[in-house]
Amino acid sequence: MIDLALLGVPLVIAFVVCYLAVPVLIRSAHKKNILSRDANKPPGRPEVANMGGIILYFAFAGAMLATILLLVFVQKDYQLFTLLLAALASVSILAMVGMFDDMFRISAKLKFLLPVVGALPLIAITAGDTNIALPFIGSIDFGLYYTFLLIPLGVTGAANAVNMSGGYNGLEAGIGAIVSFFLLLIAVNASLVAPAIILASLLGVCLAFLRYNWFPAKVFPADVGTLVIGAAIACAVIIGNMEKFGVIALLPAFYCLYDAVWHGPVKRVPLSLRRDLVQNPHMLPDGKLKAREGAAPYSLASQIISRWPMTEAKLVMTILSLFAISGILALAAYWLKI
Repeated sequence: MIDLALLGVPLVIAFVVCYLAVPVLIRSAHKKNILSRDANKPPGRPEVANMGGIILYFAFAGAMLATILLLVFVQKDYQLFTLLLAALASVSILAMVGMFDDMFRISAKLKFLLPVVGALPLIAITAGDTNIALPFIGSIDFGLYYTFLLIPLGVTGAANAVNMSGGYNGLEAGIGAIVSFFLLLIAVNASLVAPAIILASLLGVCLAFLRYNWFPAKVFPADVGTLVIGAAIACAVIIGNMEKFGVIALLPAFYCLYDAVWHGPVKRVPLSLRRDLVQNPHMLPDGKLKAREGAAPYSLASQIISRWPMTEAKLVMTILSLFAISGILALAAYWLKI
């Protein structure tokens, strides 16, 4: 069994660092005009501190590094050291991709493909087991296809799925908190130490960030935050051979990714137009949001509010409820050994 005290170290460090540092970033962002309009608010949309994901990343990295030092100098566990350092390197690469995009606005296609680079540290240590247990099929050995194809696809898919699921107050951090919580339960019960440490660090930062990102948001995570969340989940899943449970827990996010990738090329809708349709729904006189015409295929949120207009807070709670259900299904699949 995993020493729960060991998991308490990254969780507490991540939470405390993020909780204390985000207000500093908010004040600095307002002084330096690093702001973004909150599109889903009444006329006179407020300006909100942006790129809060930088703090999310540094809090996560600080928690991971503290745990790595503990493992090396106290427990002399060099195998875990290698796995955690590779995971931190992958998340760091994705954080740099997110920061670069937030500052210079790289093309949507390039941003979609760049997360592949984040998989290189995991490929270098041949992370994970090439045997994957598929529901109702059994175990299949993918060999080198796993290392050089499935790992990059996993990191890219998870990072982009979380990134494309966001856009509303509290949604991205809420997704990170819920998914990491359920996957952490599985990792602890399966005695998967490295994934548990990664997920505990992510859970800590997401819970702390939610304090300031919840409706009405005082800070946005931006791409740097969403890519870090997705990359951390992917690293934990790959290192722990939890692919099946990770896919189930992220099903609502992968739905967004599927819809955007499939319907865009089919309907020949430019990526910039798709983003504008999704991120700028109509606000009705009663404060409810309704998807713009043609937006429904490109995000789960747009699908929901195209049928049932609702307030932003209710929309976020609805989507997070879907992720909670997916997390419960992942936990059930683990316990039932499906």
